[in-house]
Amino acid sequence: MMGYFIYIVATMFVVPLLSVTGEFFYRSSRIRFLDLSWKWFIFWAIGIRLISAGLNQVINPAFTASILQLNDSAHFVIRELGFANLLMGGLAGLSLFFPSLRSAATLGGLYLGLAGLLHVIRGIEHVNFKEATALISDLWGLLIVTGYYLDSLFLRNKAEK
Repeated sequence: MMGYFIYIVATMFVVPLLSVTGEFFYRSSRIRFLDLSWKWFIFWAIGIRLISAGLNQVINPAFTASILQLNDSAHFVIRELGFANLLMGGLAGLSLFFPSLRSAATLGGLYLGLAGLLHVIRGIEHVNFKEATALISDLWGLLIVTGYYLDSLFLRNKAEK
């Protein structure tokens, strides 16, 4: 259980921040810091997070069943969910190499946010440690997407003028 928590924290904060910092200093600030942030946070916190979740759901649906407190009969549906996660995560992963996909890749963050809201609606009193960890990372994906769109709409346009 602690390994899952460490992995989520790493993909949410640690590795994206290291990636942003490394590229920022490597490029000697020739790119806007927020653009680097969106690039790496979408890649790690949405792309890698969904790819790994998808692989895990396809290979080991019992793990997701334990997070959501479901029985074994849900494994087939969890595997289907895994394929959707793989596709959305793959799109976010590809956005690292094809920046024109970045807006489309935010679909994964919107999906994570909606999943997080479902956890909240279900009721915090029913949430176990694994589900709370997933809930926080899901809402973090939504926060990344919200920041990306706010930056795209307001800040980036002002910076380019």
